[in-house]
Amino acid sequence: MNEEHIAQEAVAIPSEPMRYRLEFTGTTEEYFRIWIVNTFLTIITLGIYAAWAKVRTRQYFYAHTGIGGHSFEYLANPTAILKGNLIIGGGFILYTAAGHYHQLAGGIIAVLFSLILPFLFYKTLRFYAHNSAFRNVRFRFSGTLGESYRVFLFLGLLIPLTLGLIFPYWSFRQKKYFFDNFAFGTTKNSFTGSVRTFYNAYFMASMILISILMGVGIVVYFVLQNFPPSEYGSHVFLIAIPIMYAVFLIGSVLIQQYIYARISNYCWEESTLGTIRFQSTLNPWQLIRIRVMNILGILVSCGLLIPWAKIRKTRYILDNLTIITQGGLDNFTAEVGAEEDAVGEAATDFFDLEIGL
Repeated sequence: MNEEHIAQEAVAIPSEPMRYRLEFTGTTEEYFRIWIVNTFLTIITLGIYAAWAKVRTRQYFYAHTGIGGHSFEYLANPTAILKGNLIIGGGFILYTAAGHYHQLAGGIIAVLFSLILPFLFYKTLRFYAHNSAFRNVRFRFSGTLGESYRVFLFLGLLIPLTLGLIFPYWSFRQKKYFFDNFAFGTTKNSFTGSVRTFYNAYFMASMILISILMGVGIVVYFVLQNFPPSEYGSHVFLIAIPIMYAVFLIGSVLIQQYIYARISNYCWEESTLGTIRFQSTLNPWQLIRIRVMNILGILVSCGLLIPWAKIRKTRYILDNLTIITQGGLDNFTAEVGAEEDAVGEAATDFFDLEIGL
C-alpha cells in the first residue's frame, strides 16, 4: 500500500471528538471576602459602588471558570455600568415620585418603562457578550432590536389574551433569541431547538404544581376535620400560615428548578458553535435539593451564607456543562481570533441588567 493511499485513509477516518468539562475553582472563603466588602461599600455609598461590586464579582467567577486550563475574562468598565444604573435608578425615582403625587402619571411612566424594556434587554445582551472573553477572543451578540421587541413585548402581551397558553412558546422564543444570536469571535452559534420540548417541560411542571396543591388540600381538609376552628380558635390558622408558606416556597422551587434544568439541558444540546457542540447534564432533583438547602442556609445565617449558596450552585451548573469539539480548542480559537480585530465592535453600550435568560 503506497503512502498516498494511507494518507487518504487517514483523512477519511474521523478523529475522536475531544470533550472538555468546564472547571470551576472558586471557593466560599475567597468569594465571601469579596462579597462582604462589596456589600459594605455598596451600602455606605448608597448603591453607587454596586457597579464596581458587579464587576469584581463577575471577574472572580470568570477567572475561576476554565476550559482546558484556560479561564474566561470579564472586561467591563464599572463606570459604564454605573451610567446604566443611574438611568434605571433615575427612572425608578421618577416613577415613585410621580405615583406618590398622581397615580395616572405613575401609570404612564410604568407603561413607558415597559415599552423600553426590550431595548434594555437588547443592550444588556450586547454589553454582556462584548465584555466576556476567552483566550483573548471576545463574545458577540448579533440579535436585532426589532426581534427583541417582537419577543419580549409583543409576544408577552399575548400571554393574558391566550390565558397563559402561549407562555411556553414565549419562553422558547426568548431562549432562541439568545442562543441563536451569540457568537464567539466571528463564529456564530446555531440553535436548532423546537417549541415542543418547552411545552412538555411546562406541562410536567404544571402536573407537579397540581400534585402539590392537591396534597395541600388533603392536609388542610384533614386538619379542619380533626381540629375544628371552633374548638381551637385561631391557633390552627397561626400554625397553618407558616406551613402553607413553606409549602408554597418548596413548590415554587420545585417548579422553577425543574423547568430550568429541562430547558437548559435542551438548549445547550441543540446549540452548535462552529465545530463545538455542548452537553448539559443538570439533574432537576439535584438542583432542587441544592436550591432548598441554599435558601435554608441563607435564612438561618441571616444572609451570611449567600456566598456559600452562590458558589455551590455555580459549581454544580458548570460541572455539568461539557464542550465537545472535533478539532480541539487550539484550532478553534486560532481560527476565530484571526479575524476578531477586523470585526470587533466598540463597547458603547452600558446597560447590564439581570435578565435571567
